Amino acid sequence: MQPWTQEDAVKLGKAILAVVGATVLLSALVGTASAGRLSTSSQRIRASFARVAFAGGFGTVDCEVAVEGSFHERTISKTAGTLSGFITAANVTRCASGAGTVLREALPWHVQYQSFTGTLPRILTIRASIIGWSVGVREPTFGITCLARGNASIDFVRDTTSGATTEVALSGTTPCSGIAGTLSGRTTNVDNGSGARITVTLI
Repeated sequence: MQPWTQEDAVKLGKAILAVVGATVLLSALVGTASAGRLSTSSQRIRASFARVAFAGGFGTVDCEVAVEGSFHERTISKTAGTLSGFITAANVTRCASGAGTVLREALPWHVQYQSFTGTLPRILTIRASIIGWSVGVREPTFGITCLARGNASIDFVRDTTSGATTEVALSGTTPCSGIAGTLSGRTTNVDNGSGARITVTLI
């Protein structure tokens, strides 16, 4: 047997480090790949917007809006187009400019998961689509009314440390009786219907 040399020890140390590094990398990849679902702390959600604006060639309608909804399950698949819940109630409380009325016969509106931003596992925002939202709009200048019906995006902003949903934002472009209108709104007033923040975690 050849005597053990310092060079042999160095080679062995490098080999051990390579194996350990590969193991850590593989574990990280497996953990990321397996995080295929999102888990919420509540199936109920409520959001109140102090200002939702619908702007188009007819002027800007500016109203307070409250919505409530539910997720089908406490876990949601991270697959684009997955039906994840419903908006079951929506109400325009008052308007600073123009007027808006929710078409209640069109409720519930479907909510579909679309995508996320950030790098797993540190998800920054979760984007979903509200399908079939319908609101009657009266523009502020001439009192012309139209029906806004279509799809909108809703972004859930997530605290990467606690997982709590800290903000939601609405956006989208929807025709209103043939006139293109742009929807926008943002609020931090979002909870589970009982005042508690909704947390979202990867599983």
